Amino acid sequence: MSTTLEERLGFDKICDLVAAECTNPMAVRMAHEMSFSTDYDRVMLNLHQTEEFRQILLLENSFPSQDFFDLTEELTRLRVGNTVIELESLVRLRNSLHTLGECLRFLLRDDKEGYPHLRAMAQKVELDPSITKMLSKLIDDRGELRDDASPMLADIRSQMRRKSAEVDTKISRTLAHAKHEGWAPENGEVTIRNGRLVIPMLDTHRRKIKGFIHDESATRQTAYLEPSEVVELNNDLRELEFAERHEIQKILAHFSDMIRPQILSLVNAYWFLARIDFIRAKARFALTLHAGLPNVSNETQIDWHEARHPLLMLAFQKNHNGEEVVPFDIVLNEQSHILIISGPNAGGKSVCLKAVGLIQYMLQAGMLVPIRETSECGIFDNLFIDIGDQQSLENDLSTYTSHLQNMKELLSQASAQTLFLLDELGGGTEPRSGCAIAEALLEELYLRGSYGVVTTHFSDLKLLADTYPGIANGAMLFDTHAMRPLYRLSIGHPGSSFAFEIARNVGFPAEVLVAAEGKVGTEMLNFEHQLQQMELDKRDIERRQQELEVSDNFLNEVIQKYQRLNEQLESKKHEILSQARSQARQILADANRTVEQTISDIKTAQAEKEKTAAARASLHQQVMKVEEEQMAHDEQLQELKKSSPAAIVQPQSVVREDDRVEGPVVVGDIVRIDGNDSYGEVVEIKGKKAVVESNSLRMTIALSRLTKTKKQHLPTDKRSSQNSRFQSIYDDINEKRKFFSPKLDLRGHRAEEALDEVSRFLDEAQLLGEKELRILHGKGYGILKTLIRQQLSGNHDVESFHSERLELGGDGITVVHLK
Repeated sequence: MSTTLEERLGFDKICDLVAAECTNPMAVRMAHEMSFSTDYDRVMLNLHQTEEFRQILLLENSFPSQDFFDLTEELTRLRVGNTVIELESLVRLRNSLHTLGECLRFLLRDDKEGYPHLRAMAQKVELDPSITKMLSKLIDDRGELRDDASPMLADIRSQMRRKSAEVDTKISRTLAHAKHEGWAPENGEVTIRNGRLVIPMLDTHRRKIKGFIHDESATRQTAYLEPSEVVELNNDLRELEFAERHEIQKILAHFSDMIRPQILSLVNAYWFLARIDFIRAKARFALTLHAGLPNVSNETQIDWHEARHPLLMLAFQKNHNGEEVVPFDIVLNEQSHILIISGPNAGGKSVCLKAVGLIQYMLQAGMLVPIRETSECGIFDNLFIDIGDQQSLENDLSTYTSHLQNMKELLSQASAQTLFLLDELGGGTEPRSGCAIAEALLEELYLRGSYGVVTTHFSDLKLLADTYPGIANGAMLFDTHAMRPLYRLSIGHPGSSFAFEIARNVGFPAEVLVAAEGKVGTEMLNFEHQLQQMELDKRDIERRQQELEVSDNFLNEVIQKYQRLNEQLESKKHEILSQARSQARQILADANRTVEQTISDIKTAQAEKEKTAAARASLHQQVMKVEEEQMAHDEQLQELKKSSPAAIVQPQSVVREDDRVEGPVVVGDIVRIDGNDSYGEVVEIKGKKAVVESNSLRMTIALSRLTKTKKQHLPTDKRSSQNSRFQSIYDDINEKRKFFSPKLDLRGHRAEEALDEVSRFLDEAQLLGEKELRILHGKGYGILKTLIRQQLSGNHDVESFHSERLELGGDGITVVHLK
């Protein structure tokens, strides 16, 4: 059975999910009618409208969310003369026009200029306010026709209430009398039969009261009687009900005649209401996917970062308990427009291929996509995919024949504006012939400048990247130790199928695998292993380099902090010493005055013993006071010296001793690897190359790059002790960085709580080296925004701050730049 492009990509499931978010039937149809568009302006309009509504969902809480009814069919019926709107439709019309008016008021307010594309939609809607006023006069808040909808209706309903009260009084009195006489059951109540109020009577006493029998119970022991004294009243009520229905019909007919000339504008207004519901559904779905608006240009290009398969993301959110989809980066441009992905089975090649197709289709259908917002996207004229088993019993087509027909169709349409996605290219037939046809097909598509992603296991196709500069290899990485795929795409090198490793992992017979390896040859296996090892070594080196950069940055920050502290302490020390000298001079001056005064007192007292002793005691107290103050100053200076950094440790150069030894390199030797001054142990010799193990890594290196040393054991890296000092710091920083988000949502927080959160947020960001942050506080009355910005103004680590761009949230978000 043939499938459409949308079904092969999974876009039909996306449409179903968006439709499930809609409440308006017309919006549901819009969701199912989403399709691939090549009109750049139309695509951008749809994207901007959806992104603006995403911002409304994030930042606003006053946009209406109910009564998105579709009255288009009813209004179309009313275009015919003498047709009358149904009362139920009138109620739905009133409620939905109220919602429509709320939408228009929200989007057309002066402070909502941050949503220009939705505002432009609202400006095209023409709605006569007299219609909503008339509906408010006709329908009350309970959704019922008002009594004063017309004077006649008010009079009729007034009479009905009086008649009903009179009937209730008389029939209740009659039932009470019947119970008293024992003619009616003790628990009997007034009920309704054939639309008339009746009382239950015991069958043996049914003739005791005059009236009309309307019904009897199944056991025929109870008869339901309408007393004759209320029959006439009930008849009057029935006539009033007929008059009420007739008057309601006149009111509805009058309203229908009034709105008939404006039905076209009303239909247009309901299209707007459905469109708003549809855009809201797309925005809600985008929030579920954590999708956003990337940079889109009217060119053929793909430069995506952190892309994820949308349907796989939803499946993981539902079933995988916190696990996340592994993102991938991909680049297709004029310099490299065809990517050939290889790797193990079940390693994610087909998922990556489908993700590229589905994300591009969603983008050109006007939907936000799950890639980083700084990604660059383009517009393609056509999208082609060949994936899966498409054999057809009805058309007598084999799998390979169906693939060939798809390739034929691709060649008939392919151009420089085509994006093609081919899964397992060349498979399904004899390998040499299939590979040759696949190779010729890719060469033709390359010459036409078409863009594409291809998955394959054929080595000949992988080698095309060496021949054509516009073709690149990509690999789905595989963990050779844990024997499992990593689902990570790496561009630049081809991948290995790891058929033998996977076979061993599933318990395939060893003797059969040995025989198979002999048929393939060790050179081929070693080539694939070396490719994988090179990629893993490259990633390990990049990780180590990143750690060293973090270490250097951290050490520089520590040195700078110590230097600032030292300068502050030196300044403080000079200040304290200056103050101490001043105080010492004052103490000496006071001491001199005390001594002179003491001498004077002794002379005046003519050396009387008691006064002399008192003068000496006073002098002694002054001396003790001076000594205590001096000791206090000494202790202060001593504490200052202890807290002052003695010296800033400067990095020392590493001196390497000359440890080379003449002679050939053999297995077991400790060698130095030229070019990076690292050591390793030779574990295997392969001709002019050697396999060297260093830092738990095995590398195949030319013998000419190895220097034999006299060492008996691998030396300890002199940098390891320095690295170990910072390892715990690295771990803490990495752990914090893993869970840190540069966005802080403070909506709904009290001012005091919000300011504490901002303080902690800034401290953690400064520790992790973040330079740009976003604080989401909403708009409201602007009080929380003012308090937060006042706090930011007084923070020395904040370089600047400003409001977010209008299309991304405006004054509801503050962007903070740290020093």
